[in-house]
Amino acid sequence: MSSIIRTVVADDEAPYRNALQKTLSLMPECELLGVCADGLEALEFCLETPPDVLLTDINMPRMNGIELIKALLKQEKTVRVVVLTVNEDDDTIFDAIAAGALGYLLKTSTPQEVIDAIRAADQGGAKITPKVATKIIQAFPPRDNRLRSDGTEFYVLSPREEEILDMMAKGLRNKEIADQLFIAEKTVKNHVSSILEKLQVNSRTEAVIKQLERKAQSV
Repeated sequence: MSSIIRTVVADDEAPYRNALQKTLSLMPECELLGVCADGLEALEFCLETPPDVLLTDINMPRMNGIELIKALLKQEKTVRVVVLTVNEDDDTIFDAIAAGALGYLLKTSTPQEVIDAIRAADQGGAKITPKVATKIIQAFPPRDNRLRSDGTEFYVLSPREEEILDMMAKGLRNKEIADQLFIAEKTVKNHVSSILEKLQVNSRTEAVIKQLERKAQSV
């Protein structure tokens, strides 16, 4: 761990930003580089002055936390990201971790838990709220059901990605999936891109075939 942990905070709620500043003042080794009110501001700041740790919310204007993580780590791969949010739904958790977040805390976390998460992230470790960790563990099927015939494991998709992939297997296009799930078509496209990346395939057809193979193995 470095002697100084250069940190940036991104949160659109002023009272919570102030609370975080007070929390970080309890860390003698923390150097607060900047406090940003939205994702785009945080991205621009972090690209200009890369921190050791970025502490970010998810729901923010102009650019949300997941978009921020992806855009930042694409250019500054050494930044450690800790999510601090009220979001505890499965999709958000998996999307944040898939984007590269090391830590995931809820805003009900104590100041000490936030401090511990920043210190852990600075060392490359992960600090996850127990409630969130339970969700992650429960999302993994039994190990025997995650193995191909050659003994290698399939990539694990989030519950929403599984749902969308099943709908793709039924021949539904992005707009049809979006209409049925009551989400934006752009959101579906993002999920499809994530599915292709996780399954290491180049097309929807290949993804569907791999899904069918995986389900056959789990029977």
